[in-house]
Amino acid sequence: MHVRAFDYLRVIAETGSLRGAAQKIGVTATALTRQIEHLEYFFRMKLFERDQRGIRLTAAGEVVMETAERVSRELDVTRQRVDDLKGLRSGIVNIRVSSSTLTSVLVPALTALNDEYPGLRFMVEVATAPLVGEALVAGRADLGLTIFAPDLSELTLCARMPVVHSAIMAPAHPLAGNDTISLRDLQDHPLSMPDSAYFVRRAFDRAVKSSAMSLDPVFVTGSFELQIELAMRGRAILFLPAFSCRTYIERGQLCAVALGPDLQVPTSLDLLRASHKPLSAAARVVSSRIADVMASMDAAGDWAG
Repeated sequence: MHVRAFDYLRVIAETGSLRGAAQKIGVTATALTRQIEHLEYFFRMKLFERDQRGIRLTAAGEVVMETAERVSRELDVTRQRVDDLKGLRSGIVNIRVSSSTLTSVLVPALTALNDEYPGLRFMVEVATAPLVGEALVAGRADLGLTIFAPDLSELTLCARMPVVHSAIMAPAHPLAGNDTISLRDLQDHPLSMPDSAYFVRRAFDRAVKSSAMSLDPVFVTGSFELQIELAMRGRAILFLPAFSCRTYIERGQLCAVALGPDLQVPTSLDLLRASHKPLSAAARVVSSRIADVMASMDAAGDWAG
């Protein structure tokens, strides 16, 4: 049995047509049939059956398909590890991150890595904390960087940095001169927050649950860019780590004010990987560099605003 037969099985299942699969793969229908016959002989079961709509997997075929997909992923990992033996002249690292970590943590790390390893390629996708975890467990990402990390039972912590959220607003905002900001201070001022699908919103809702007051954001959005723009225009107060807005704060476009005890939601910035998936040499280097940036920020107290 040839490993390539697994790929053929997958394409036939996707197209539902022997002829269509043969054209897509670039082999004759006869050659394709022979490979499937080899698979069926190996498993001693029929893997496909015909109906009015074409060819579809049998129950046994579905089981074999699961293995085929897993083998394909493992081969990709193995191929990447073999490529690693050539050194770090090439390689792709897939990273899932929360948007608030991009400019302060990821950009400095990737900039340094690109200077040192110009052959590396970085696939970066912004995602919520739950989706970061899902991508890691499913093998669609090598590393995840997020605040309010998802369940860690299937994930391994590579680095952690404590995070304190601040009230982020325009320097001309009426509350910008406060030493701290309480829940009561916020009652007459518009807020911008994500919806409850985001862990950060759930955390703040829990923090104020025992209070007679509540958080009632005027603007509900998960877009980091939109929240920043609303804050700069003086239209809303945000709850974000000060480091995520460092560039805007340094330019004088935003300022950070400490939150009072009734709004404290201690958390951390976590660099994660899937426990079941070993990191490639390229991913290990990227992980180490991101961890270095996090450590330097922690040492400088940048997380505290």
